[in-house]
Amino acid sequence: MSSKGQHVQDNSVAERRLRPIYDWLDIGNNKKALQECDKVLKKTPNLQCAKALKALTLHRIGKEAEAANILDALTAESPTDDATLQAMTLCYRELQQLEKICKLYETAVKLDPTNEELFTHLFMSYARIFDFKSQQKTAMTLYKHKPKTPYYCWAVMSIILQATRGEGKDDLKKRKLLLSLAERMMEKLIVDGKLDAEQEVQLYIMVLELQEKYEDIMVILEGPLGTKLACSNLPQNRLKYLLPLTRWDEINLLCKGILMESVDRWDIWKEYINSVFELMAAKPCVETNNHDNHDGAADGDMETVDDTPEKCHEFICRIVENGADNGFLLRGPYLARFELCSKLLKRNVDASDVLGETIELFIEYFRKFGHKPCCVSDLRLYLNLLDGEKKAELSSRLIKDVGISSTSVPQSEQQMQRHLCALQLSRLCGAHRNLTSDHLKALVTAFSLHYEHGYQTYGTDLLSTDLGPSDPYALLAAHVLYDLSRTEQSSEPIIAALVLLENMLKNSPSNFHAKLLSVRLYHTVGGCLGAQNLYNSLDTKHLQLDSLGFVHCARLSTTGLYSLCSNLFDVTLKFFSSNYKDSSDHITFSYKYGSFIKLDEFMDFRERLNNSMHYTTVAIDRIVLSLVECTNLDGLYNIDISPKDDKIDWEALRDNHDLSVYISWDPERIDGPPEEFEDIKQFFTQNLVFLKLRTSVLWSLSAAVDIIKSSDGVRTKHVDQLKNILQNWEALCAESRTRNYVPLRQNQVTLPLPSRLHVALDTPHFAVVGNTFRVLLAAASECGAGEDLVKKIEGSLKTMMEMIEKRTEDEKNSNLVYRRETMEYVVNTVEILSLSSLVCLLCNDLVKPTQGKKGKKKVNESTSKELVNRLANSLKTHINELNNILQSWSDFSVSSDLPSMLESLNLNSDGHNVCENIVNSYVFACREIQSVLKSKIKMLNIVS
Repeated sequence: MSSKGQHVQDNSVAERRLRPIYDWLDIGNNKKALQECDKVLKKTPNLQCAKALKALTLHRIGKEAEAANILDALTAESPTDDATLQAMTLCYRELQQLEKICKLYETAVKLDPTNEELFTHLFMSYARIFDFKSQQKTAMTLYKHKPKTPYYCWAVMSIILQATRGEGKDDLKKRKLLLSLAERMMEKLIVDGKLDAEQEVQLYIMVLELQEKYEDIMVILEGPLGTKLACSNLPQNRLKYLLPLTRWDEINLLCKGILMESVDRWDIWKEYINSVFELMAAKPCVETNNHDNHDGAADGDMETVDDTPEKCHEFICRIVENGADNGFLLRGPYLARFELCSKLLKRNVDASDVLGETIELFIEYFRKFGHKPCCVSDLRLYLNLLDGEKKAELSSRLIKDVGISSTSVPQSEQQMQRHLCALQLSRLCGAHRNLTSDHLKALVTAFSLHYEHGYQTYGTDLLSTDLGPSDPYALLAAHVLYDLSRTEQSSEPIIAALVLLENMLKNSPSNFHAKLLSVRLYHTVGGCLGAQNLYNSLDTKHLQLDSLGFVHCARLSTTGLYSLCSNLFDVTLKFFSSNYKDSSDHITFSYKYGSFIKLDEFMDFRERLNNSMHYTTVAIDRIVLSLVECTNLDGLYNIDISPKDDKIDWEALRDNHDLSVYISWDPERIDGPPEEFEDIKQFFTQNLVFLKLRTSVLWSLSAAVDIIKSSDGVRTKHVDQLKNILQNWEALCAESRTRNYVPLRQNQVTLPLPSRLHVALDTPHFAVVGNTFRVLLAAASECGAGEDLVKKIEGSLKTMMEMIEKRTEDEKNSNLVYRRETMEYVVNTVEILSLSSLVCLLCNDLVKPTQGKKGKKKVNESTSKELVNRLANSLKTHINELNNILQSWSDFSVSSDLPSMLESLNLNSDGHNVCENIVNSYVFACREIQSVLKSKIKMLNIVS
């Protein structure tokens, strides 16, 4: 048999033997896969692919050290077969060691320099780690071996990325040079007649766009290369590049043409109206009568530029009339009138001359589209066109227009929707502000009655996945009840709102608006268990763990329910970790299929998630939780303390929270989405400061562990490191206090609860934990400052416990909002005591007598030991004190006036389930906290 035939036979045998391993791995049975690996390696001990698969299996069952040893040995063998390399690539990806994949293929291509597939994999390995220079070099080498246009385009795209994300990002000269090179390379393709595919033309346009050569792009779009853009919308593409060229007349005509075909294109309507005013500004002396005598000349009008508000309004009216003639009613042209009105008012032009009274536009729109739920969100954008008096007039006119009085009910589902729309717009106009408690209660009663009537009449035959048509009545009632709780400074209306929403969810189990609102209300009163149940029913997954995670996960750390925290934190961190691995596939597929225009989007998406504030917060909270639950030094040494390898890019952190997911009709929403509120920007800043304070604790602890583990020669370096961290931490605390950060106002139920920074600054984190680290430094440096530090710590602990005792005994605890705040103080206190106890344990390890030197015991060593014992005894005393406080504080019940309040609001429930969730949340939290405190007492007994 020839050598070639023998090789094919060997491959066939190997594949047959490896097949069961792949099958077991595919179904997730790693133990069976490992057994098959051992079986194959027993027969063929030198089969590299089997070794790679064994490494992968070992990693998946948690034996990472063994997997790493096998991979290192395999790398030394320099494998070149695809199956082995793919298995090793998969293993390195799961280990998040992407750089090693590059080295793997670098070695392989040296051994087989003409293998196209190996070069392709090498390029993709560089793409995963964003090594753009190496990408360019590899792509050009590949193109020389196999002159295919896609490989050439890979090189061009790599140069573009160097200009936009690599060395040219902050260097304009380099950026210009790199983009010029990319342009010349694409021009060479055109000269050689190799620019054929749509993706390649898009790449050329991308290069020109980055250089702002819009005229050249227009030439391409209108030339033979433009015909290759088969999947693109040519008018849309032309409009995109006409805008930066400010060719307003062409833009105007192009928009008119698109709008005649697609009446509801809101993005085009805005550009059309904007072009009208730009043309008007460019021609201040234009004759205003050239729009006359156009009757019956619609085709001619399409070739005439509209450069006055009158012409613009005529065009809008013509489209409205065309729609009416054809028997359809679309919102685009009607909303265009509002946009035109808005532009006129911004230029201090009286809009009534062109459009009539502004309030009549709202009334007309409501009459045509009030039966659609989108009517409210449409009109909300333009309510600022009215002053306070006109808003009040609009509110009363809309309610009157619906024809439903306080004693009547809707006669049809469409009338009910119009009534809801009128009520929601009325709230947006401020009709529910500054009302008395009795008036607010009357509103709640009316809304709950309307909800019951709507459900009984129109909602009983719906599927469980449908939202009930009358559900917004209940949501409105819940919002009004929150207003009532703010007016009365009582938590009872919040519980009533939760009862109302609970009843509504029995009828509409899929209403996510009610679930989100309930989660927020439960957290307002500290009912974490109820919030957890509802959050689970939302079934948040994938991206929602980042955009919606703040709803529940952000507040969980303040509840004291550590077991819930642990599970949710792990799920969230798993998503971020897997996303970082999976998102590299999006990038490699973009190259593979030539989707160059999507590359930037995928890279931005990856960075956005990697720099998520929520991700960083959860990662740090998870580490702190592990420290709070830690009970000995061995456990401490096994915790990976440093968050994200000490490489948090504070400037790049961003808030991905989707606050607009909450449905809201508060008047503040007229000004824009909540993400743009100044209060929310301040809230983000406060959270950022809070994260910096918490990372200071972790970095201090990491440096302290290094001091304990280090030998005398290296210890000075770690001592200096800890001193610097403590100085920065203390300075940050002082600066944060001087800034007098204001808590986020709670006048809107759809905004988050105040930042955790405020309670963190109210409790003596640095005064206790920071000074405990300084006791450790004093012991390590053998200086005599330890006694003064211990006195300061004892004083701070005493003050902290007095504050906790005062809060738990305060009569305000009957208000569950105040009680929730008290629980946050308790959780911070537990954190301080737990971290201080761990540092005390480290101090004890540092000062304990050295074996074999009993006769040479130093005096200051004995003094340090006494100080550590004194510190440990003080911590134990205060831990016991907190334990006793919690014992009495956890025993409480919800107000006995609740049933009568629910009855007065016509809510047919005793609220037992809601009350039980709230009470159990506090009871279980206190038990978990007491369990942690007992473990700390046991741990500190080792010291003294």
